[in-house]
Amino acid sequence: MHFGIPKAFPRFFSAVAALTVVAATVSPAMAQSTGWQGGPGAILDNTYAGFIDIPANGSTVPGSGSFTLGGWFVDQQAQGWAGADNMQVWLGTMDGGGHMIAQGTVAQNRPDVGAALGNPFWSASGFSASVPGSSVPGGSQTLYVYLHTGGKGWWFKTVTVTGGGSGAAAPAPSGGNTAGGAPTLTITAPTEGQNVAAKGSSQFTITGTATDPANGPGAIDRVDVYILGESDTGTLLGTTTPAGDGSWSLSFTPTKFPSTHVNIYVYAHSKVTGKTTETIRGFNIQG
Repeated sequence: MHFGIPKAFPRFFSAVAALTVVAATVSPAMAQSTGWQGGPGAILDNTYAGFIDIPANGSTVPGSGSFTLGGWFVDQQAQGWAGADNMQVWLGTMDGGGHMIAQGTVAQNRPDVGAALGNPFWSASGFSASVPGSSVPGGSQTLYVYLHTGGKGWWFKTVTVTGGGSGAAAPAPSGGNTAGGAPTLTITAPTEGQNVAAKGSSQFTITGTATDPANGPGAIDRVDVYILGESDTGTLLGTTTPAGDGSWSLSFTPTKFPSTHVNIYVYAHSKVTGKTTETIRGFNIQG
């Protein structure tokens, strides 16, 4: 099992020994991506440890039914928890025209990790998702496993599998935008981890930009903003359309929501290509 040990960790050698025992209980995945890489909204230092335990790199996943993708993730600066509040599996990158194929669960019980790292709060570091086999096209495919950290954005690791399903393949990497690509979407306010004051009936304005790479901002017929969940589970804050320069904005009343860390889920839809891009931003509502 690959693992990054904090430089100041006082029990370096005992942790390595314990993790060696943990590694012996799962299939090796020697070729999965090294470390966690920054995704949309990623900020601050890379302080993350973790591993995709299953499926093993290079393994074959079923083309029907479903299979489990699971592992563990720790923000080594997290206090009182393991640090992840959301997990998703994507075919292709979240900010490069890919599409989500599974929504996962975090904070699952991994006492082996908590014991190895000497922090009981990090025992709740497991993650898993049930991935439809049909969503992974036939042949070699790279799955992007994204974990969202409170106030620090999305971070990901990849694993390569052989699929047998009938899903759409991920777009080929490109140095620039191409005709028919998914919308380009950004959130400029709030910033990742920003503190948003909740006072009376005062409103906060969410802003960003959206455009169709080949057809311009006019091709974006709607930008939908949800809070406390994605489009199927969250609360719709509203729908808007970009101005001529691609900028968009939408206001909401923070006092209508809990004073805690929250995520907003923003979707931009192109009426020309029919494609939708999702971007997520985490921030803090403070009463």
